[in-house]
Amino acid sequence: MEEAWFMPELQEITNKIKILKDAKKILNEEYQQTEFHKRKEEHPQSNMPSDPEDEEIYKLLTAIRQIENFIKKYQDEQFVLIKEESTE
Repeated sequence: MEEAWFMPELQEITNKIKILKDAKKILNEEYQQTEFHKRKEEHPQSNMPSDPEDEEIYKLLTAIRQIENFIKKYQDEQFVLIKEESTE
């Protein structure tokens, strides 16, 4: 009887994870095209001074991290649902 709520909820979480992963991929592609990324690739160990233009890059990196946090949150919820279903 509980399976009626389980499957739509699991499907909704799975869809959210897919959307977030797609968004993360797009933002990562945008980041990889930036001069900031290119400089970091050339000198990975160095601490480069920030340029005023880098503020937007930091916002982009923050958005990517936030998306990663949401992906983890939804994957944890997905795991709990699957675990609950498998123990019933």
